[in-house]
Amino acid sequence: MRSILLLGLFFVFGIAQAQDSLSLTDLARWGRISLESPIFEERDSANQRFNRGLQKFLSIEGNYLKPLPELSNMMRLESPDKRFAIYTWQRPNASRKYERFGLLAGEFKGETKVIVFKDQLDQIPDLQFKRCEAEEWPGAIYYKIIEMPGEKYKFALLGLAMGESLNRKIIEIIKVGKKGKVTFGERHFKVDDWMDRVLNKPPRRLVLTYNAKYSSTLRWNEEAEMIIMDHLAPPEPKMKGLYQMYGPDFSYDGLFWDDGWWHLKTGVNFNTGQQIEIKPPSQPKDLPYRQGPGR
Repeated sequence: MRSILLLGLFFVFGIAQAQDSLSLTDLARWGRISLESPIFEERDSANQRFNRGLQKFLSIEGNYLKPLPELSNMMRLESPDKRFAIYTWQRPNASRKYERFGLLAGEFKGETKVIVFKDQLDQIPDLQFKRCEAEEWPGAIYYKIIEMPGEKYKFALLGLAMGESLNRKIIEIIKVGKKGKVTFGERHFKVDDWMDRVLNKPPRRLVLTYNAKYSSTLRWNEEAEMIIMDHLAPPEPKMKGLYQMYGPDFSYDGLFWDDGWWHLKTGVNFNTGQQIEIKPPSQPKDLPYRQGPGR
């Protein structure tokens, strides 16, 4: 009887190992299922297999430098110094609300490390002032990493966190130490007023919050060397602070790097390159809507 039980345990363990040792083809398939299956249990199971398999793949020396275009359900960003890469993706839960997942992999002091992020975006009080570690990640799908001159271990990230009624674009600063310790949120923003809120101390990140029916620009402009963003506002002054009413007012702001700080400049000139009919923010249902990170 004991030998039968042992054989059973070895069989189960072998299946678990096989599930965690997925090829890139398998990873791509599980990634698509985690997004597209109409059944939550299938999405959840596929996402768990994708997560475990990706961690195992990235734990192999040098694999974090591979572009992985096959894995279309996630975003991958490689640091300018090639020390690490960041992987973020999302999966709809049983209520079709997106939950976000993330990993960071790299070589640190000659050792390959994979750091797992745990999404705590909706549980972090006073989000703009909180310094976070990987276990309390202010989750977002990152689509751009920006070098900050003079800051060896710090980089700016642009990200999107989609919600049912509100979307958030996040300007984040990640610090990745020489031993691989990861933290989010550094005081490098010299901004006194943000989203109609007076800031009494330097924020650790900037969050653009707006009605999910709108499309909003947040992007790095190489030519201007600025982070360019839509200025978001309510349709009427009396609605200030009611972020479910906020949308682009068709002016733009920018952040430029100087002397160790990101400085805010309002009213910058920026051409999106799109020819769209302009509608006022009071009519969100008539504006074009896109799920992408920026336009």
